[in-house]
Amino acid sequence: MTEEKAIRLCLDHRDPAGFEFLVKQFRREAYYHAYALLGNEADAADVCQDSFANAFAAMPRMAALDRFYPWFYRILRNRCLNLLDRRRTRERYAADQQSVPAERASVTPGDQLEAREQRELVWLQLSELKENHREILTLKYIHDFSYAEISVTLGIPRGTVMSRLLRRSGSLPGTL
Repeated sequence: MTEEKAIRLCLDHRDPAGFEFLVKQFRREAYYHAYALLGNEADAADVCQDSFANAFAAMPRMAALDRFYPWFYRILRNRCLNLLDRRRTRERYAADQQSVPAERASVTPGDQLEAREQRELVWLQLSELKENHREILTLKYIHDFSYAEISVTLGIPRGTVMSRLLRRSGSLPGTL
């Protein structure tokens, strides 16, 4: 089955087999995008599941859809941003309940430890950025999207992508 055929099955017949194909094809990418925005495995998995469910419910109301993931990514992104807003609100009113991701207490070889520390530094630096900058940097340097792919995925002009990358790339460690 192709993406186009799966989309057609979903739009015309609300066929679960077509949607299952789309989920299998894009679930990994969706999870990593959600994780990049949220920084939490469980939240990323929950947001992906909710986003796919909402996409399945919304597809029959659409007249046409050329590519699934750019459309789906907007649903996923909005869910992630809503969750981040709820987190900020909760933290604002209950500062003592701030949740800090627990480090894994496993002993690893030196090279694995160094790689983990490097990843944590990158995620820490990314978490200090606004969502729109974090999102663009993640799409570009972690998921290796082109400027055009980022532009289509986020629904913003290519020039905006380029200017945000230019402004923010210099403030992160050279590991990205």
